[in-house]
Amino acid sequence: FGGAAGGGKSVFLLQAALQFVDWPEYRALILRRTFAQLSIAKGLLELAQEWLSGDAMGCDTVGGYPTKWRFPSGATLDFGHVQHLKDRTNYQGGGWHFIGFDELTQFPEAAYTYIAFSRRRREVSSSVPLRVRATSNPGSEGHDWVRQRFIVEAEQVRTAAAYVSSARAFVPSKLRDNPHIDADEYERDLQELHPFERAMLL
Repeated sequence: FGGAAGGGKSVFLLQAALQFVDWPEYRALILRRTFAQLSIAKGLLELAQEWLSGDAMGCDTVGGYPTKWRFPSGATLDFGHVQHLKDRTNYQGGGWHFIGFDELTQFPEAAYTYIAFSRRRREVSSSVPLRVRATSNPGSEGHDWVRQRFIVEAEQVRTAAAYVSSARAFVPSKLRDNPHIDADEYERDLQELHPFERAMLL
């Protein structure tokens, strides 16, 4: 889910992660490239605290924000980061039904593929869906591989066999899709940016 800034991408990702928290065995993980990105004002940790306090138990607190939530069902939601490529192995041994990447173009491809496809798993008796979701704006170090994987290759699969549902899909996000943001004011502010940066964020 990607494109314009302000389109509600992080809210979407948190909602997707919370979809099955009433299932006792459910495990979800949301990642950003750095912990600082998770903990910024209006970031995912603050948003989770606003939404979940009183409905779930926050633990493993860092900098005043819980980085793990445990729900009455027993389900969990973890937040983590992969600042360096070697950090991907910090998730070795873990297993999640849902893995979300916020701002995917900031990640190297090897971090994405390793975590998304070696850590997403379930027991044979489980019926919890296995899902990977990502959000992003254009740009950053991973722009080319994300575009190739989710736009170019996904389109090739759809073109080759229209009846086959692609495992990869790109859903565009536009600023005007989000009714909760003052889009006019935000667009005026973006006019102060370099035209290239402004175009990416719009």
